[in-house]
Amino acid sequence: MDLGSGGGIDVLLSARRVGPSGFAYGVDMTDDMLTLARANAAKAGAVDVEFRKGEIEALPLPDAAVDVVISNCVINLSTDKPAVLAGMHAAIIRAAKPATTARG
Repeated sequence: MDLGSGGGIDVLLSARRVGPSGFAYGVDMTDDMLTLARANAAKAGAVDVEFRKGEIEALPLPDAAVDVVISNCVINLSTDKPAVLAGMHAAIIRAAKPATTARG
């Protein structure tokens, strides 16, 4: 799951990594970015991706739905980081560990 997935590029790259038995989610709060991400997924022919509207403080996925969470700094924009981290922890299947990246 990519928090703040924007145009969906990282979700599409993740979908390639999980292969045909996996699934990749993107979460974004803006309609424009969701529209762009869905269009990019359609152009790429990706069927193992889904983009959901929501805020990272209240993730629109059930508990234990994903193995990995990625985020390119959108967590830093949240005013309620404890809620974001709690949501990440809940969404991740317990055997996995959260991972975020920071790009300069």
